Amino acid sequence: MMSDFHVTFWGVRGSIPVPGPSTVRYGGNTSCLEINNARGERIVFDAGTGLRVLGQSLDLSKKHNINLFISHPHWDHISGFPFFPVNFIPGNTVNVYGAGTFEFTLQEIFNGQMKYTYFPVRTEELRATLNFHELSEGSITLGNYKIDSIRLNHPVTCLGYKVTFENKVFVYLGDNEPYYNVYKDDDPDVIEFARQMNNKLVDFIRKADTVVADAQYLPYEYPQKTGWGHSTSHHVVNMALKAGVKKLFFFHHEPLRSDDELDRVIDHYRNRIQAKGYSMKLHAAMEKKTFDI
Repeated sequence: MMSDFHVTFWGVRGSIPVPGPSTVRYGGNTSCLEINNARGERIVFDAGTGLRVLGQSLDLSKKHNINLFISHPHWDHISGFPFFPVNFIPGNTVNVYGAGTFEFTLQEIFNGQMKYTYFPVRTEELRATLNFHELSEGSITLGNYKIDSIRLNHPVTCLGYKVTFENKVFVYLGDNEPYYNVYKDDDPDVIEFARQMNNKLVDFIRKADTVVADAQYLPYEYPQKTGWGHSTSHHVVNMALKAGVKKLFFFHHEPLRSDDELDRVIDHYRNRIQAKGYSMKLHAAMEKKTFDI
């Protein structure tokens, strides 16, 4: 039986869509998920190719008011937007929230990817009403949701979101790498800064009911990927346990990781969590699956 507050995954892969037999169970579309409550208040996070799948699930004979929160504008988080059918229907409204970059505003980013050179329909030709809202770290209220944002460590401005509904807390950390000493020396100030920033994120997710977090790399893969802006599975588990999170989802799955490999990763960490005596539940995000928050 579905609770009053739940999350549905529409795209769970990182970097690039990877449809095929080895990804069919967990899904090959890129980042998109939504939260919903008994009042029908929907928030969509990120506009990867999973946004097209979400659009296909909607009753398009009805009018929709979509609140879409973008973590950051890398391709795998916005490339589904031109294919979102809600955009093409008069009377619909799509409110896009997120951070701009030092190069472009949020609206310029979306206008840019839909220039005629790249796509046959420009944003100004879409029939739905589009509204763009620039965000930074802070807090806003939408209906019965309180949404807090925090800046994450990624090669472009990237925001994580915490949503509070009644007495439940959901957190989405789309793309994030733990802070570290980039100079690889013993500078105590740099080391202390990295520690403080990592602890800031722990505080942000503390006691959350559900956290969806980038866990793209395994620990042995990370040395070759340092600075790419993604977390390891080990770091995410430790962070969530330190924060007292109740339920954790690995997200932004490595595109080269097969479904069977993901099964083995999840089984390994579940066994370790249980062996250590923790009660936190662990899942790998799976396309088209809905879970209670």
